[in-house]
Amino acid sequence: MTVRLLVSVRSPDEAISAAAGGADIIDVKEPHHGSLGRPSAHTAVGIRHGLTEHCGLPVPPPLSCALGELREWNLDEPSAAEFPETALAGYQFAKAGLAGCRDLRDWPQRLQRLRVRFAGVTNWVAAAYADAARAEAPEVERVAAEATAGACRVLLIDTWKKDGSTLLDWLSPARLQRVSEDCAEAGVLLALAGRVQLSHIEILLRARPAIIAVRGAVCEAGDRVGQVRAARVSEFRAALQAGQHGD
Repeated sequence: MTVRLLVSVRSPDEAISAAAGGADIIDVKEPHHGSLGRPSAHTAVGIRHGLTEHCGLPVPPPLSCALGELREWNLDEPSAAEFPETALAGYQFAKAGLAGCRDLRDWPQRLQRLRVRFAGVTNWVAAAYADAARAEAPEVERVAAEATAGACRVLLIDTWKKDGSTLLDWLSPARLQRVSEDCAEAGVLLALAGRVQLSHIEILLRARPAIIAVRGAVCEAGDRVGQVRAARVSEFRAALQAGQHGD
């Protein structure tokens, strides 16, 4: 399986840069709002239009959207209408974080309600935090079990607090390998994020992920709130391809 490169963007210009650099999946989020910060509906729609009209490719890359944290959603309140179902028209992937849900017994049911709301999204992502304790989120294995039970197509493992620590600071290679094996057995795609750098590619590839997700590594000066640059995306993609072929 060829590992796909997902690049998170926050504007149409960044999306076009990511596509030009060779991103396989364009993920829309607002980094100022957290690890899986939800963008505005206007931004989500604008990025889809921008890619369709200006990316210069015959077929634009698939789109993913971060929907913030599950606890931010109360589907019974009028505020939910600020991000309508139509905002994700044309999106193939979506996800919501589970910060604050560790002791919330019905989080799988709440997540299911969110999936039903955005029923047009074909591939739902179960998002687990490697630093689950400080996020007060369910452990990675618990979220993986929910994904492998058939509820989600993808398991994403990310970091919640963006403080310079990386995925590998919170999740050992051995533990990551066990989760990877469970995903493979269930036919769930594994996506890895969490301040992934070029130097991490070799060790992460050993877990056989389907997707590696980045933002900071392809922004100016490696700053996740900086601007995504096509050249940096291209460099990361080339290193990922070389790592898969043992070059």
